[in-house]
Amino acid sequence: MGTAASRHLSAQELIEIQEESGFSLPRIDYLYGQYQSLDRDSEDRVLRSELLRVPPVARHPLAERLVDALLHPSLGFRHFVRGLAHFRRSEPLERKLAAMLLLFDEDGDGLLSADQCHALLARLPATRRELRAMRWRLNQLLAEKSPEMSPDSGKLDTVDFAYITRGLDLEQSLSLRFH
Repeated sequence: MGTAASRHLSAQELIEIQEESGFSLPRIDYLYGQYQSLDRDSEDRVLRSELLRVPPVARHPLAERLVDALLHPSLGFRHFVRGLAHFRRSEPLERKLAAMLLLFDEDGDGLLSADQCHALLARLPATRRELRAMRWRLNQLLAEKSPEMSPDSGKLDTVDFAYITRGLDLEQSLSLRFH
């Protein structure tokens, strides 16, 4: 192979990473080069600030949340690649939405509160008009979910969020950009 990753990772490791992540070998090589060039602290851990500078991460509209929820603290190259794999261009929208909710789900219940939804909407690449429409749909859903029904009734899941963000091209805007 002769690539940077193939000089430092075994053929078996490369195959496993490709199967786990879905990234092509050239993408894995690119990401490996990026990861190896990152500054580390005194305990050889990758710095958060460095992860935010990796080009595909830096270009992502939810970069800070992506780093905080999926990449930092870094547990090595495989951890890094698995975190990024949620936003591969070929990932289905449903999986990107689920990953996006994961970035904002602070209590780990798989649901977003109204405040978490508003925070997420504010970070999405959308026009003012699109943002107003999404907020209107969010408020409409929240009004329908009566708090008397159950503790989670005022929270939203991926299906709800797909409804809120319909019409927005999240499939492309949430995808990692390598160029």
